Amino acid sequence: MLFRSTNDYIAINHGDLAMFATLFFGVFDPTTGNLTYINSGHEALLLCDRTGTVKKELPATAPALGIVPNLTYQVGQVQLAAGDFLVGYTDGVTEARATDGSFFGKDRLLKQLQSPFASVQDLLNQIAQQVDAYTGGAEQFDDMTMIAVRRKEGE
Repeated sequence: MLFRSTNDYIAINHGDLAMFATLFFGVFDPTTGNLTYINSGHEALLLCDRTGTVKKELPATAPALGIVPNLTYQVGQVQLAAGDFLVGYTDGVTEARATDGSFFGKDRLLKQLQSPFASVQDLLNQIAQQVDAYTGGAEQFDDMTMIAVRRKEGE
């Protein structure tokens, strides 16, 4: 109900301004490893095993908030095994441009996920450093936001 109300508010009150927002909302049960989620137009989150291999992408289950009024949201579910981690990012990460105009891209992001890291915070720092190195100081025009969570080993 909360998502539908928020979606309708944006669509009805700001639709003429073409305003929208992407959203990923999840509820994780650390006991079972079950993640129940809604992905409203956000980049697909990446579910990876402990080696950084992508096991599954969590694509949008609905359009971005504010695009379509009176929307019924689909709910997704996925299981995280011990040691699995989930990475979310905005398109500003993969669309970060180098001085020659080329994008950082999803392939570079996926390669970075397989690099050794001590914690998911360490992983995010490594990705940010790689993006900074790739762009070479070129001005960026989109936000670059990332989040990562890992299910503890032995759970």
